Amino acid sequence: MILTADFDGTIFIDEKISAKDIGAIRDFQASGNLFAIVTGRSFASLTPLIEERINPDALICNNGGHIFVKDKNELREVFKAEIHPDKAREFLNFYGKEIPNQMAIFTESVKENDLKNINESIMALAIYSDDEIVNHFPEDFDFHYSIGVIDVVKKGINKQRGIDFIKDYYSFDEEIIAIGDDYNDIDFLKNTPLSYTLNYVTNEDVREVCNFSVKSVADLIENLMEGI
Repeated sequence: MILTADFDGTIFIDEKISAKDIGAIRDFQASGNLFAIVTGRSFASLTPLIEERINPDALICNNGGHIFVKDKNELREVFKAEIHPDKAREFLNFYGKEIPNQMAIFTESVKENDLKNINESIMALAIYSDDEIVNHFPEDFDFHYSIGVIDVVKKGINKQRGIDFIKDYYSFDEEIIAIGDDYNDIDFLKNTPLSYTLNYVTNEDVREVCNFSVKSVADLIENLMEGI
């Protein structure tokens, strides 16, 4: 089995990861299954939070734009969708006038507010807003909405595409098990009948595409292991 889980709001709740979830994920992997985190976060933002806690078989970061797989207990980069600096500049110049001081640039290792400070690959941009913002650059960028932020990635990049990459990488042709809680999870939750959300989630758009609801990732894994 491959279990794909969103991070913020699914594993990382109230600024922590529960010991029960950590133990369940380890047991799931020890039984020969694969566990992947699918997140809008960058690799640099995610890894300090899971270090010494979760050792995933795959990381799908930046909403599918940056993918890593475990190789001899190290995470190896296997896919990267960079945003060209000129495209980023055009985007930031346009939206910076509409919504000043609410933009960010994410590289492979840092979060910045000014392109002049960037000297490595740009992986994503962000607009911090609860409003629905019109995408004026649909040929170049896709928008992925979460609470309080819009993740902006290269056109064609999304969490489901990242999962498809992982399935191909592992030559896995069965249904993926997926769990998530927010708008940017909908594209991968709706693509499997084994879709789960958490009981606390009230977002009707998320609940509508999920076939099951559980208390926690640990409870989901417990149910899966009982069914083996």
